Amino acid sequence: MQAFLTALRNATPAPLRPALGRLRRALAPPRVSAAPAELPEPADVDAVTAPQELWHLVGAADADFVRVGQEFKRLFIEAGLQPHHAILDVGCGIGRAAAPLVNYLDENGRYAGFDVMAEAIDWCKANIAVGDPRFDFAHADMRSDRYNPAGSQPASAYVFPYPDASFDYVWLGSVFTHLLAADQAQFAREIARVLKPGGISIVSWYLIDEEARANTGNGQIAFDFVHPLDGCWTATPDLPEAVIGYDLEPVLAQYDALGLEVLNPALGVWRRQPLQDQDIVIARKRA
Repeated sequence: MQAFLTALRNATPAPLRPALGRLRRALAPPRVSAAPAELPEPADVDAVTAPQELWHLVGAADADFVRVGQEFKRLFIEAGLQPHHAILDVGCGIGRAAAPLVNYLDENGRYAGFDVMAEAIDWCKANIAVGDPRFDFAHADMRSDRYNPAGSQPASAYVFPYPDASFDYVWLGSVFTHLLAADQAQFAREIARVLKPGGISIVSWYLIDEEARANTGNGQIAFDFVHPLDGCWTATPDLPEAVIGYDLEPVLAQYDALGLEVLNPALGVWRRQPLQDQDIVIARKRA
């Protein structure tokens, strides 16, 4: 297994390697540093900023909207996103990935985002690219014990409201870390369906490998995934969807079965340090 992972790491195209690392860091809560935080270039700063009282909807209450959004934008571009591309943001939250793309996508570009949190979608519609036909935000009325317990349908039955082969990129940041196996499998099928041939998916996970298992229970890992569920694991049995982990090998097999070629999983340090540094998998849909 370790040799296999090493081979996958080495197979990552060189331009993507820095992007993978920054994607992981952007999803993790900010770390305290003695040095001042690096600010975005003035030309990249967008006027839209979500109020702090909404930040908790997408993670830690101190997760900076502009800082993370600018990081997402840089990472998408390094992964190949062009101004004319169409990108789908699954679990878009309060629009951290959307806001920086308003001044990047051209007249042919398109952004679509959906989320189970109606409050987040309402805010996006009222504040980001209002009246701009390139941008669309939709509320997904799915049940989620954590985010939308009154939803009308299970995520395992949810069909993305977009045509086949309609996106060049699909992004899921900290979504599969909260989905049970049946729900995740349906979302994975939908990702493959809406991607164009040659399109790219960028997804964050907690992938359980030999190193994660070896460190489980020793206090040097962010989450102890010791509570088995049907097809996945949780570290929080009282509210399983709070944090979900998946065994690595079945995940790679799922990608292959769906016609998605894994370019490389960038494995986070959560498996050896108590940091919420998620794993990132970038995959290309086969033609």
